[in-house]
Amino acid sequence: MRKISLIIVSIILCLQCSQKEEKGLIPGQKITGNAFSDVLLFLALSNSPCHFITNENASQVIHLGEGSFSICSSEKVSGALQVKVSGNYEVTANIGRQTLTSSNCSSTRFDVHVALKEDTVERFSTKNALTETISLSEGKTYTMVPSGHVDPSLYQCQGRAVSSSVSAYRVTFRKL
Repeated sequence: MRKISLIIVSIILCLQCSQKEEKGLIPGQKITGNAFSDVLLFLALSNSPCHFITNENASQVIHLGEGSFSICSSEKVSGALQVKVSGNYEVTANIGRQTLTSSNCSSTRFDVHVALKEDTVERFSTKNALTETISLSEGKTYTMVPSGHVDPSLYQCQGRAVSSSVSAYRVTFRKL
């Protein structure tokens, strides 16, 4: 009787151990040991870093090298860029959004667009397309010009001021 109960306990333990399954982002592959940390790590590695244009650094020229490079901004400020290597670049963009809110009122949203200009000639604009291939030349200066920002002081809701929040636009350049 003792042998039978010992055999049954052994079989149950073996079955439970064999059914233990590692769960994670990639089954059986430990990266950080924590599935949530693995996801955050993969998200960080899959997006190229973004150079943010602000009022403080808007006068600095951004130099694009080989590979992929992203430029972002949530401010109404232009920025200049130059390429180190002439050629075709795939330009992919996400528009920004400005949201005006006030208590007891519906939010109002505005699209924040960006255009890439060479002098006065528009080479790319999020108003026309979100992905495009354009030719850029070494030594020329191009300007990122945002549009669509509104002055929240011009808006009210039931006689109250509105607050404004802006999500950044993102433009990614990839040398082909």
